[in-house]
Amino acid sequence: MSDLLGKARRFWRAGDAFRERFGLVRGTRMSWQYADASYRRAPGSLVPLAIPEMGRSVLLRAGSSDAEVFHQLIVKRELDFSLQPPPARIIDGGANFGLASVLFAQRWPGARIVGIELERSNFELAVRNCAGSDQIEIRHAALWGQSGIVSVANPEADAHSFRASFGEASGGVRAYRVGELLDELGWDRVDLVKLDIEGAERQVLADGAAWLPRVRHLLVELHDRFEPGCTEALSAALAGGGWDVRVQGEYQLASRREW
Repeated sequence: MSDLLGKARRFWRAGDAFRERFGLVRGTRMSWQYADASYRRAPGSLVPLAIPEMGRSVLLRAGSSDAEVFHQLIVKRELDFSLQPPPARIIDGGANFGLASVLFAQRWPGARIVGIELERSNFELAVRNCAGSDQIEIRHAALWGQSGIVSVANPEADAHSFRASFGEASGGVRAYRVGELLDELGWDRVDLVKLDIEGAERQVLADGAAWLPRVRHLLVELHDRFEPGCTEALSAALAGGGWDVRVQGEYQLASRREW
C-alpha cells in the first residue's frame, strides 16, 4: 500500500506544472497523458497529447524525448514570444516531430513555414503532425554550411539528439545552405530562422555572412556540448552589430534593430 501511495504522490507532484499552467482538471488530464508518453505506454507507440489553446493534439512517441520537448514548448512555453510585425516567412531548422512548426502556424496564421528535418522517423512524424495545415511544408533535408549530402551521425541516439555528418553516405539527405534554401523558395528575405540542429549550427553560422543579411529574427539553441564552438560561431555571426539578443528559454533570440 505504501508503495502505491508513493507512486500516486510522485505522479501528482509531476503534474504540478500542468495544473499550474492549465488548471486542475485539464492539467491533471494532461499530466496523465504525459505519463503515458513518458513511461506508461510501450516504447515507440504513438500517444496523442492535447494542446488546449489550439483545440488539437499532436502525436508523441512513448519512451522518447518527444515528451520532454512537449514539456519544454507547451508547458514551459519556451517559444512563447511575440514578433512585430508578425512574421510571414519562417524556416524551422530541426523540425523534429513538428511541434514548433505547429505552434508557429497557430501563433502566426498568415505565415508560411518550411520545416527542415534530417532524421527519417522524425520527418515522417512531423508530416503527420502538420497534416491539414496549408501553412506548413516539411522537408526531409538538413541545413549545413555548404551544399551536399549529410546523414545521421548517431542513429542510436534519442529522437531529439540526432546529429548530422557531412559527406556522401547511404541514407543521406540533401544539405542546404540557408541562402540556397531561400533562393529555391523564392524568398528574398525571411522573417524568422530557427536553428535547433544539435551542433550543426556551428557550420550553418560559419556561413552566416552569406545569408544573415536576409534574416530579420534568428532563434538558436546552442549545443556546445555536442559541437564545441557553437557559442563562438553565433557571436562571430552577429559581430557586425545591429542585433538585439535576448534569452528565450534554452534559445538565443537575435532580432535586427532595423529592417
